[in-house]
Amino acid sequence: MNGHEELVNLMFERVCAILKISDVKFKIMNRQKSKSNQSYVAGYINLRTRLIVLDIYTPKTLKPKSLNGLIRVLAHEIAHIQKPPYQQFHRGRWIVRQHYPAFYQQTERNINKIKKDNILGVHFKS
Repeated sequence: MNGHEELVNLMFERVCAILKISDVKFKIMNRQKSKSNQSYVAGYINLRTRLIVLDIYTPKTLKPKSLNGLIRVLAHEIAHIQKPPYQQFHRGRWIVRQHYPAFYQQTERNINKIKKDNILGVHFKS
């Protein structure tokens, strides 16, 4: 494991401690260099196994992503645990609400808590 991966693992543990989230597992996404300008996933969560997977490298050059961006993606994925998706009857059919206003408010609260931390708060611009 190289230095950036170890730093991201430590960052994950610190974020979980700040947000008081336990029994969540973390994995780094394996990425090969992209040959085209396809869309890519910055991170995802499996709610059954409580596994968060982050892509810590840029898609074209495979350079390490900034910790600011990784912290924001992590706060987003943890918000999926705090405000889980639900089904809603909308315009004659059932839809799954994964991203909704209360969810984004929770994400913003998570980011604000992390910004107040002495260690991780320095990665955000003033």
